[in-house]
Amino acid sequence: MKKIPLFNLALENNPLKIKIMKSWSEIYDNNSFTSGKETIKFEKDFSNLCNTRYALGVHSGTDSLIITLKAAGIKSGDEVITTPCTFTATTDAIIHSGAKPIFADVDQKTGNILPDEIENKITSKTKAILLVHLYGVPCEMDKIKKIAKNHKIFIIEDSSHAHGSLYKGKPVGSFGLAGCFSLYPSKPLGSMGNAGVITSNNKAFIDKARSYANHGILIHKNKYEHFRVGFNKLIDNLQSAVLIHKIPTLKQKIVKKISIAKKYNEAFSKIDEPGMYWPNNTEPSLYVYSIQTKKIKEYREHFSKHSIEANSYYPIPLHLQPSLKFLGYKKGDFPNAEKFFSQTLSIPLFPQLTESEVNHIVKTISLLKKNN
Repeated sequence: MKKIPLFNLALENNPLKIKIMKSWSEIYDNNSFTSGKETIKFEKDFSNLCNTRYALGVHSGTDSLIITLKAAGIKSGDEVITTPCTFTATTDAIIHSGAKPIFADVDQKTGNILPDEIENKITSKTKAILLVHLYGVPCEMDKIKKIAKNHKIFIIEDSSHAHGSLYKGKPVGSFGLAGCFSLYPSKPLGSMGNAGVITSNNKAFIDKARSYANHGILIHKNKYEHFRVGFNKLIDNLQSAVLIHKIPTLKQKIVKKISIAKKYNEAFSKIDEPGMYWPNNTEPSLYVYSIQTKKIKEYREHFSKHSIEANSYYPIPLHLQPSLKFLGYKKGDFPNAEKFFSQTLSIPLFPQLTESEVNHIVKTISLLKKNN
């Protein structure tokens, strides 16, 4: 069998090729490359997806975080509580805002930040909680909202893995001051280049964020009058055109991925191994299918032998990254996070997997028992 990859972007994008190319041709003809009706529609469609009043398209997921922190008023001397179980962009954004990232340990099953650990880290300098819905599984939002309300601090959701994920029926990106999403091509909702989006129900905040993303210009004001030191970070119209064609397909893709993931979970249960976990009160989009195992090397070799790609997202928790050494953390400071990432292994999960490919992966999982 031909090797099954973790992702197959060609299979995802090809069915939309004619529609996307037609949209791009129209943009080419009218020269509306950086803004236009496509971006207006994308922002409206994405806010509807997240059940928020507003959405702001930006250049990348990292930019969505930086602009959100700036528009939230986060500055030098502030502290932002976050998770060590995420991609480095989360903490990079905090540092670029001038604030200090304060890590809190994670749940051993999901890799998501623990509410009790958040509470233990709050000081007079704490201004926000920047949580991450890791691998598309929502955090415990009821508990986190209560903590934020009691301490009068912001919630910012890094939802870059979680487009369309639901917590108790409510979309992620709608719980706090802002939701931040990467639209990198491999994400549950991906562009064909770099792109990101910010969601919010707060008009004053989103207007400020839009100003920061557009060189400090205010909506309906002189485009050569700048009210704050900003960036050139708005989404381009070409990516918006891609995304407005992809949004209507997202829910169907999530349903397919959940169906496949449940088959994997059943196969792992038959060999007495835990599959991927998500709480019953969540409906995750599942950016990846990830299991926890002490046998990563053995399992990776086993899947590779059977023409199945297996890899780890991400192997090093942030508090142990060389780039963040200056924060002063050391090995053992966050044992759950260290254990979680040391035992994380992912196998293919995308909606275009054929029935025969899924059956092959399920059979390969069952063969692990014979090798143990």
